[in-house]
Amino acid sequence: MQDCVDGLNAALDRIAAGDPAQAEAICRGLLDADPGNQACLLLLGLALGAQGVTDQAQPLLLRVAHQRASGQDPRYELAGVLVRLRCRPLVAALYRECLLRMPDDAKLRYCLAEFLHEASALREAALVLTEGLRRHPDWVSARQLLGIVYADLGQFGAAIGQFRQVVTQAPEQAGGWGNLGVMLKIEGRFDAALKACDRAIALAPQDARIRVNRTVALLHAGRLEEAWPEFEWRLALPEHRGMGVDRLMPPLSRLGDVTGRTVLVTHEDGFGDTVQFMRYVPLLAQRGARVIAWVPKPLERVLRSVAGVAEVLTGDIPFPPFDWHCPFVSLPRVFETSLATIPNAVPYISVDAESVQLWRARLPTKGMLVGLVWAGQVRPHLPGFDVVDARRSTKLATFAPLAAVEGARFISLQIGPAADQAKTPPSGLKLCDPMGGVADFADTAAIIANLDVVVSVDTSVAHLAGAMGKPVLLLDRYDNCWRWLSGRTDSPWYPTLRIFRQKRLYEWDPVIVRVVTALNAMAKAHAARANRPYPPRRSRDAARCLERDRSREPVQGVFHLRIQSLLP
Repeated sequence: MQDCVDGLNAALDRIAAGDPAQAEAICRGLLDADPGNQACLLLLGLALGAQGVTDQAQPLLLRVAHQRASGQDPRYELAGVLVRLRCRPLVAALYRECLLRMPDDAKLRYCLAEFLHEASALREAALVLTEGLRRHPDWVSARQLLGIVYADLGQFGAAIGQFRQVVTQAPEQAGGWGNLGVMLKIEGRFDAALKACDRAIALAPQDARIRVNRTVALLHAGRLEEAWPEFEWRLALPEHRGMGVDRLMPPLSRLGDVTGRTVLVTHEDGFGDTVQFMRYVPLLAQRGARVIAWVPKPLERVLRSVAGVAEVLTGDIPFPPFDWHCPFVSLPRVFETSLATIPNAVPYISVDAESVQLWRARLPTKGMLVGLVWAGQVRPHLPGFDVVDARRSTKLATFAPLAAVEGARFISLQIGPAADQAKTPPSGLKLCDPMGGVADFADTAAIIANLDVVVSVDTSVAHLAGAMGKPVLLLDRYDNCWRWLSGRTDSPWYPTLRIFRQKRLYEWDPVIVRVVTALNAMAKAHAARANRPYPPRRSRDAARCLERDRSREPVQGVFHLRIQSLLP
């Protein structure tokens, strides 16, 4: 008996270790001694399934299922094993084969659809769910998932249609109302979105995700003062990785005098968020607070350039004593910021002059220098962020029409996996790529300081350039981030930033056409400045010559106008 138990454990260990073939050999040896052992049959079926031999695994698993008193179908166990082993194609194959045999098995169908959704096989997931709803029209959970799949596909109208049916069929479920609110917000229907979110909150008042989604709708609508207090619900999200709410800084209007008090300001998640809200640090210091800030290493040198920071911390270190803690993202709440009171004086980040000179030597010396960023950074710890990143990002090839801008020289500011595209730029787009020598955002800022303009999708580099007061042409996705508001081509956060927004999801070409037009105008102005002759040296001889020339009546006006335009 003990030998059998030891053998089963060994087989299970081999499956978990990714060696199902050895597990199969162990199980077959055990079955020679005990052909009817259910546990051994189950493990053999799992081992075969893990190897992709589903035609042999299927009858074994069905045999175990029929003999089990509990009724638990072992195929679900196999799916779990395959997911853990990252054998995703085998999971899908197994589920599909099972559905062919049992097309009305709702649990099996939902498991397949959920798996396909998580594996980003969205169109197949939609087909599986659509067929399930044809067979079971009142299946609310399948309709809810179908709405989510449509949303991830960017089919927002279809998603709204599914969620409207969900709230009709199950008005007591908060999830349907919350999802409906998110979709209506994307379409700019803010009043309707907030009403749907309010219904969801009435049903689930402690659901942090619904609360945050409602807050984002408020922010997107420009109702900032209402939104900031509610935005603190993000701290209750399961994926939140920052500090808790202990000693969270209240609004300054409630605190009064903060002179001599210590405020610990911390990075929360996105680099762009922290760069955007660094602007509040000098304002805190002006109130008399001692500001200590913690940021990841890539932002350390940038933050040191911001006025008012008493101490910059980074890395995994204990924090010094403080009176209040405040994430950078919470600073607008502390200052009770409205659209009218956004502190938008730029630059609020400075760059070391020596570093600027060092990077200048690696860049082209002529033409209008244009920095390019075509993709964002994936954040695998945030649920669903890969979908958002796919919408905001594009390929370097999308920027090919920029090559037609006469006199422009292009500089890659791209980091991460997408930076490899800089090695093979589209035809005609000559690209200088200095990013291999970049260690942090301070290096990127030094490069940007040498540029004339930055063209970027919605990434931290756009925030960095905006914080430096550099002209930015922002390529904004259709379902854009709340900070860029709705229907605007400018930003109250960055006075030098212009927004070029998609009119249809994933359609970047019309956006690029508008960017090319803007760059052409900038390039002409740049060329005019570059071709303008230098003013004459202002010596006594030059002054006498100037007076003599002006005394010549026929050309007096011409010389007067020309010289005035050249004088500094």
